[in-house]
Amino acid sequence: MASVTLRGVSKAFAGEVEAVRDVSLEIRDGEFIVLVGPSGSGKSTLLRLIAGLERPTAGDILIGDRVVTSLRPKSRDIAMVFQNYALYPHMTVRQNLAFSLEIRRVSKEEVGRRVEEVARTLGLDALLKRKPAALSGGQRQRVAMGRAMVRDPQVLLLDEPLSNLDAALRVEMRTELKRIHYTIGTTSVYVTHDQVEAMTLGDRVAVLRGGELQQIATPLEIYRRPANVFVAAFIGSPSMNLVEASVGSGGLSVGDVDLPLPAGVDLRRYEGRTVILGIRPNDFEDAAMVSGDGPALETIVDLVEELGPEVHLDVRLDPARTGSDEVGILRFSSRGELSTTPAIAAGGQGTLRAIVDARTQARRGDPIRLTVDPRGFHVFDPETGLAIGPDGDASPPHEAEAAEADAAPAAPETS
Repeated sequence: MASVTLRGVSKAFAGEVEAVRDVSLEIRDGEFIVLVGPSGSGKSTLLRLIAGLERPTAGDILIGDRVVTSLRPKSRDIAMVFQNYALYPHMTVRQNLAFSLEIRRVSKEEVGRRVEEVARTLGLDALLKRKPAALSGGQRQRVAMGRAMVRDPQVLLLDEPLSNLDAALRVEMRTELKRIHYTIGTTSVYVTHDQVEAMTLGDRVAVLRGGELQQIATPLEIYRRPANVFVAAFIGSPSMNLVEASVGSGGLSVGDVDLPLPAGVDLRRYEGRTVILGIRPNDFEDAAMVSGDGPALETIVDLVEELGPEVHLDVRLDPARTGSDEVGILRFSSRGELSTTPAIAAGGQGTLRAIVDARTQARRGDPIRLTVDPRGFHVFDPETGLAIGPDGDASPPHEAEAAEADAAPAAPETS
């Protein structure tokens, strides 16, 4: 095992398209780190740079204490698991697992020992005589993992290995991957566009956008303290609601609705200005399901999704009661581009997402009053997109601060 260090790494194609831009990253020995971002964010290019399949146009890459920037892939002591499995169809599972060792002229006894050990770890013992055509998708993926593991590499690279599996099998394989990492402890770098995979698998998560590193922290820290508006919207399922809000001396205003200032955020320098207010869907509740008065939004139900233990609602702010025709709702495209839509826009673009109690009686077209928990508010500078902190500064949190926040006791969260 070994650490992986990137120092100011950039990669430009044809001298114009900059896929990775000045990325510096320290991946610790034995860590499972996930690179996540939308299509075109540079995450796969970054993985290929670590693997040696691409050469950086600037910066250095180290594995352990060794600079490998100019080394070919076979000299880096890494192994890679691909999206399409890349198994040899004419070979049995045993032969697929053993092949990389045999071409390195490892002794037959050592090859047999390693293959048996990996097969036991991955539950492939009974499948060693089968060929890939006789395996399920999940079994093929485990063979692809085993072929990488059998070499005992310093670093294991995984390029969206679960994307070809159906939904149920993806969940099962996520659990298997985590268990395997606990067992072998190899430094692992995992690429995915699926933020649920990132949150459940990674010791830390690195969020990329447009080739630039946006934030790296533990999954919980990224969820609780997103560094900027992009990370806030990208991490979390369903994604965070983003609306324009005006800052007054005593609170925030969304249209004609007054909301309290969020705790732990100093907005004095933004008084009289507009900020971006982030509200996670699970910080809403149907007012009919709770007792007491609190800040609330008057809305109209646009869509109802009943999921058993909870109900997801798409709602429109009621312009007659909230002045929502003056409110902008922000959305990110699939490529990470931000746009603003009026709250009363047609086609579902001007809606907010709320997760409410399963007992709600809300139906499409009904008016509904949604209470909102201000303890979960996130506030961002509209010009820079950065989170506004306790001192009123809009700057990304330092990783040391993130570690301290994770170490401190936290109140339990509800979903």
